[in-house]
Amino acid sequence: MRAAYLITPYQFELRDIPIPKPGKGEVLVRVTAAGVCGSDLHFYSAGRIGEVVLDQPFVMGHEFSGVVEDAGEFSAEFPKGARVAAEPSIPCGTCFYCRENRPNLCLNLTFVGFPPKGGGYAEYIALPKENLHRLPDCIPDSQGPLVETLAVAIHTAELMGDTRGKSVAILGAGPVGLLTFLHLRHCGASVVYMTEPVESRREFARSLGVPMVLQPDDLQAIAEQERFLDGVGPEYVVEAAGEPASYAQAMQIVRRGGTVVYCGIYPHGAMSIDFTPARRKELRMIFVRRSLPRNYSEAICLAASGEVNLAPFCRTIYPLDQIANAFQDACERVSGLVKAILHPVGPEQDTRNR
Repeated sequence: MRAAYLITPYQFELRDIPIPKPGKGEVLVRVTAAGVCGSDLHFYSAGRIGEVVLDQPFVMGHEFSGVVEDAGEFSAEFPKGARVAAEPSIPCGTCFYCRENRPNLCLNLTFVGFPPKGGGYAEYIALPKENLHRLPDCIPDSQGPLVETLAVAIHTAELMGDTRGKSVAILGAGPVGLLTFLHLRHCGASVVYMTEPVESRREFARSLGVPMVLQPDDLQAIAEQERFLDGVGPEYVVEAAGEPASYAQAMQIVRRGGTVVYCGIYPHGAMSIDFTPARRKELRMIFVRRSLPRNYSEAICLAASGEVNLAPFCRTIYPLDQIANAFQDACERVSGLVKAILHPVGPEQDTRNR
């Protein structure tokens, strides 16, 4: 099979390697679609995420879906040809946090597409059966990878608590920020504005129904929004950009006694941030660690019902041998590209009735 290895920053190499053999409790999946996430871009451009440094060739890709090729003893639950979305977090199941039903905080977590566990930028992958979620026919292959992103948005919203009727601002109109907007709107929150530096993304956000999309450095326009929010600003601010400037700005624009939710990932680890505004405003600060297994079931239900429409996010598709182009376009945020989708097994095939 073919797999795309990141050799060094900005350099991929396609290699022919053996198809993996499923281990105990695993299912072999043929990967039909894999998304390019912001964290993948961090490895691609910086060669690291925080303390984890790319020190050898590696296969990325943690947002993916596919078709069951061999389920072995689990064939009754996952027959050959069944379409599945993959959950990349593999918890140990026995540590303190797993026993507390918080497997995203597992002390012994393995994460697919994150060293040392190779990911979905390959034609096949073997995964524990617990990491597979059946996809209904109404969700096409190209939208399968977005189930993982939507699950993160759902977990972000659930950490915020009951947001019905609450005012929210979101910093960053990438896929996570936009899916968080769609889910919060579904939950009854009032997302009053978003900020985003890229014009094509601002236009896309407006097309999804965001009432106001501002440039992050347009401080006058942001301050003007405060006037419409009781003169004190939004009750919640979600930081979904992963930039030091927006980390700081979130604390500045949220109202006193409000809540800042950080789900954006900064790849370089340490950053210099003045937390004085957080202390003086007595802010509640929440940091998001991916998602929980139950969030996948909810994400699939929301997408299948049409409550959250994933189709607009998945319009740009690349074959695996164009992975370098996909990553370069995503890094440059080319106009019209929201989420780059790779098809490791070639052009999208209709696997829904296999």
